[in-house]
Amino acid sequence: MKKPLLSLALSLGVLSAAPVMAAAPAFSASQMAQVKIKDLSFKEIMRQFYNGQMFDIHVDHMEDTPYIGLGKYDEVGRATIALMLPVIQYKNTAGEDRYLIIIEKTHVSDGEIDSCHICKATADLYSFKKLKSGLFQLVSQTPKNVEESGSNGSAGLYAEDIKNGLQPLGKNLVGSMFTNFYMGQGARDDWWKALHLPENDFINVYYVGDAGSSNARYDEDSPLYYGYEGTLKVLSDNTTYYPIMLTYKGEKLTEDDERIEHVNYSEIVKFNPIKKEYE
Repeated sequence: MKKPLLSLALSLGVLSAAPVMAAAPAFSASQMAQVKIKDLSFKEIMRQFYNGQMFDIHVDHMEDTPYIGLGKYDEVGRATIALMLPVIQYKNTAGEDRYLIIIEKTHVSDGEIDSCHICKATADLYSFKKLKSGLFQLVSQTPKNVEESGSNGSAGLYAEDIKNGLQPLGKNLVGSMFTNFYMGQGARDDWWKALHLPENDFINVYYVGDAGSSNARYDEDSPLYYGYEGTLKVLSDNTTYYPIMLTYKGEKLTEDDERIEHVNYSEIVKFNPIKKEYE
């Protein structure tokens, strides 16, 4: 499967005859540590990071989820809202408690979230630790100007999936492995993603590899049906970033879409800290 356009990536601006790449923001643990809030409520998070951007808005069927408008309505009456997913508590590699905040930003039209197949959302992530004073201090966050491209009006970051996938992903790195999927015209494509939660760098989400595909438009007895699964295993080897083994079994469409083949093989991908991607 081709790498989907939904890995977390820096927005590099408009292409020109001689494009100039914007410099990546520098991570500063000391600057992060200056941010302290009294609790991890939606109110405190939004006031700290989105002050001056918020406005009141009503969205149908959102009684159980905190949300607020961001920015302003566009020329066709569409608006952006920020909503907060359940706080995820986890432990870093030193066994210390950390708290992950996910603020999803999605579009709303006529009082309802845009939920078409190509409707995308973005997300800002923040990790905190609790001080002896009772305050919560920022540890890390996603960098500025990032886009997590999902579908159906969601960024594809589900708190339960992230919580279930939490594990060491490097010598001093905790993260989460989880899958996303896309369905269209009777076919389903799945892929693995890795959420890195470092404390000496920015939080980020990376595409890891294919997690399987199936063509449900045909019955399983049809010669045109195919389906395979891609499973994942993190290989702990005391390196900065652990290698990941992907194993594929089932019936897979060839790259040229001409044949369906039985597959049963494994491959190992490693994180490239220079390119910031698994390869």
